[in-house]
Amino acid sequence: MSPQTKRFFFWFVIAFLIIFIILISISLIHNFNKSKIISLPAQEMRGVWMSRFDYTEPFPSYNPDSMKTYISDSFRRLKDANFNVIFFQVRGNADAFYASRYEPWSNLLTGKLGQNPGWDPLAYAIETAHQLGLELHAWLNVFPAWRGTAPPTTSQPLHPYLAHPDWLICDGNGKKMLLSDGYVSFSPGIPAVHNHLIKVISDIVSRYDIDGIHFDYLRYPEQSELKGYSHDPISWARFQSHEGNPLGLDWTDWQREQINEFVARAYNCVTDIKPEIKVSAAVIGSYKTDHWNGYSAGFQDPRRWLEIGKIDLIIPMTYYHLNHKNFTFNKALKEWQSVIDNPDQIFPALAAYNLSWEEIIEEIHLIRNSHFKGMVFFAASSLDSEKLQSLQTTEFQYPSIFPCLTWKDSVAPPSPINFAVEKLTSDSLEFIWQIPHQSNDIKKFVIYQSKNLPIDLTKGENILAIVAGSDTSYQTKFNLPDQRRYYYTITSLDAAYNQSEPAAVIKIK
Repeated sequence: MSPQTKRFFFWFVIAFLIIFIILISISLIHNFNKSKIISLPAQEMRGVWMSRFDYTEPFPSYNPDSMKTYISDSFRRLKDANFNVIFFQVRGNADAFYASRYEPWSNLLTGKLGQNPGWDPLAYAIETAHQLGLELHAWLNVFPAWRGTAPPTTSQPLHPYLAHPDWLICDGNGKKMLLSDGYVSFSPGIPAVHNHLIKVISDIVSRYDIDGIHFDYLRYPEQSELKGYSHDPISWARFQSHEGNPLGLDWTDWQREQINEFVARAYNCVTDIKPEIKVSAAVIGSYKTDHWNGYSAGFQDPRRWLEIGKIDLIIPMTYYHLNHKNFTFNKALKEWQSVIDNPDQIFPALAAYNLSWEEIIEEIHLIRNSHFKGMVFFAASSLDSEKLQSLQTTEFQYPSIFPCLTWKDSVAPPSPINFAVEKLTSDSLEFIWQIPHQSNDIKKFVIYQSKNLPIDLTKGENILAIVAGSDTSYQTKFNLPDQRRYYYTITSLDAAYNQSEPAAVIKIK
């Protein structure tokens, strides 16, 4: 090998090593920046949908204990990952996963429609969630009548599909929607359908200690415009009459107005019984822009619901890829920001069932950078232990408070009194406080920890714990590796998540 060749080879190796080191350094810096969370919001909704299939399908033997264990274990893992809301499905297709007065027990619980399973999934989910400090929102599919190629069997009470065949939606030729692997629907244009649904909603709200009620399939079938839904005789007659169409709306606007009227009536029903309950709706991911949008495909108008004050939270099903050829996730976020006056009421959804985890993490960042106050994951079964661990150590590293619902209530509760901190051992602390008088509206307490004064209540990393409003003490390990002084305080939260003034700060070293 000539000297020139040797020199060339030497400098080639050197250049290669330099480039390799640079690339490795960039990668390490990138990963470090991804994993190290500088600051997280103290107020953020972190929700997840748990569908009826999540807690029943893994157990074909219909064993109640197995289903209960699945629910309790899942809730615990979600709590440990710093989620704060569970949307728990209790109505799929006019059947019940609770002790309904109007609809039969679901066949998914026992294998037989109408058969009492010997336990109440909604009651069990509420108790389990509240023990963990989680909110439990009852999730209802609204207009679906049935799903499957065979009709429901006879039951007690009789399934509405069999009891009221005249409620079924029809196409432009007056032909009823046929059974299939998808949902057939009741017509939103029939007042008797509304009346039945209001009874179902009232039954749940009045008898169960839920924190919210959540509506899904709050729309006409997605192919309504193409197939001419719904030209059932009742809807068509109402549309053509002055009494049923006093504003003289065209057919599409009239159908949209049927959904609007139901939403308003449902909201009034819920809040008349329990004003503090949150009312939310899952809607199609695009308002008007995408080819598949709620306004045209299902006659949904969530902007209108917000304008008339008849919904608290809108959860768009923004199940889009970051680089989708037609409509990206970021475009969906921008559309909702542009059409809604109060983006604080919009909580985009993440398709954990369909997207890569890298995409999900990036979409979390986009949601936060766009100043939305939370997100919802679909679905619980898609969040395995590895993904929950990823959230717990990075994006959800600290607990968070549900965002304040100022449109429902803006009056802060009283502060906890007689706050004290005691060292139980060299490495453990106990926090003690008293519930103030006239404090029936206190739902939770938040304990803060900070190295600095004043304690910044807007930073998630300063939240030590969120505990139930009935608690008056809390214990934790006391670990100060840097031997610095720590400061502690506590606040109260009401049902709308108004926060009290902090109690007197206590210093511990």
